[in-house]
Amino acid sequence: MSDQPVPDIYADQFRLTTGVYGATMTFGISPAHPSAGQVAPPRDVVTVRMSMEHAKVMTLMLRRTLKQYERDSGVTIGLPQNLCAQLGLSLEDW
Repeated sequence: MSDQPVPDIYADQFRLTTGVYGATMTFGISPAHPSAGQVAPPRDVVTVRMSMEHAKVMTLMLRRTLKQYERDSGVTIGLPQNLCAQLGLSLEDW
């Protein structure tokens, strides 16, 4: 076990890439004060690589944990319809 501290990272953006050997997620953070009318790219803060099996297990565990949170708290984690549409996601899959 290392005595080095574990980095504590905040991210509000991410990119996901998959290939035959695994998945790569790069997490980033949006600029604090972007210029009006100008799209500023996020600053990458960490890249996480894993096998497809690891990614699938992590996804299943994350889904289970979020659904449990919604049940226990009585709160539905809302997502804007236009965001789902832009990402090609369907809330029916939840």
